[in-house]
Amino acid sequence: MDRFALYYPHIHVRDDDWLKYAALYWPKMARIRPPGYPLQDSPAARELHSARWLLDLEPPVWAAAEVAEPFLELIHEHGAALRDRFGLDRIETWGLPVAEACFGNTGGFSAGGDEPTEDGATWLNPRFGYVHASRVSERLLDSAVDQGLAVVGPGRGGIWVAMHPQLATVYMLALAEQVAAENCLHPITDQTLPHAVMSGWTFERLAVALLDDLPALALAAQAPAARQAPEEAFAFLSFATVIPADLRNVPIEKILDIRVEFGSELDGFREFVADQVQRLGSLEDVRDAGLYLEYLHTEVDREVRARLDDLDDRMRGAGLETARALANVRSVALPPLAALAADAVGVAPALTVPAVVAGCVVGAPFEWRRRRREIAQESPVGYLFQLKRALGPDTLIDKLRRAWPL
Repeated sequence: MDRFALYYPHIHVRDDDWLKYAALYWPKMARIRPPGYPLQDSPAARELHSARWLLDLEPPVWAAAEVAEPFLELIHEHGAALRDRFGLDRIETWGLPVAEACFGNTGGFSAGGDEPTEDGATWLNPRFGYVHASRVSERLLDSAVDQGLAVVGPGRGGIWVAMHPQLATVYMLALAEQVAAENCLHPITDQTLPHAVMSGWTFERLAVALLDDLPALALAAQAPAARQAPEEAFAFLSFATVIPADLRNVPIEKILDIRVEFGSELDGFREFVADQVQRLGSLEDVRDAGLYLEYLHTEVDREVRARLDDLDDRMRGAGLETARALANVRSVALPPLAALAADAVGVAPALTVPAVVAGCVVGAPFEWRRRRREIAQESPVGYLFQLKRALGPDTLIDKLRRAWPL
């Protein structure tokens, strides 16, 4: 079973290009949306939502309760240290410029959730990170407020919890991981987030992420670099070999059509990526983001480009076979039985040869397309070949092939 993706840490996807890439790969993508939360999706996201590719998942009560336990333990054991670093009364010492925090009332969004501005709300501070209250257990919320680590207030779509942006980010990472693990989902994000590659948010890991003696920004640099998960990174780098990096001008309807038309090729490509990621398991230990990406680039060059070159050769060979067959049509005589049948219905033999030629000429493009589809379905990178044809820049030969696909 192919896992669905889980988008985090926000409700609304920030990058439409990233969203289109995700739609080209993942079977579906869920997001954690509080009940009744008013959507402000982009046109592309609205289309994917209508097509039931983008799914809404209510914040699970059980997930908030389970994630709360290590946070409650951390507050109990290190409340003073947390207040010293993340206390609301120390907001002026947080050292986070507004542009690097949550963007608050400036029209942007917070690190931990969508921007909760509501007309008449005056309690919001642009340096806060925000988490919708439906995503937090009552026990954890009460403890965080009592310790001076959070404040609660109204906003768009309900009640929001405001806190230090790093607290909000780490909490949403932990929640997304818990929801994903219990629902066969794969967490993905279009954001660059510290500690995004950490897994298993235990008390000890939270202490490392939030209470190391290093300043918060230095801690982020010391932790494993924020980066895409191997499966997502390998798939997206593979896409980059055949389609434009900028999908801004590709209609989302085109993306949906590709998913329907080449569904079997997409299934084969997902299996191929999963096999490659399993083979590259040791890359999880690479800490340097640049080196990690270079390893993946090398593997994509070796495993993907070589297969695409082989597929191109097979496609050209199939096209030549079709062209040769068409060129030889005039030299092919009617079989004796066909000639007798033609004579029996009163069709002159002289008329049957042009008819055969015409039939072959009309049928050749269809035969070539059928054979090309078979070859693509046999290759683990056949989906990439189809993407290149569907989304890559047109060349003269591409236009000629569409007019006469030989």
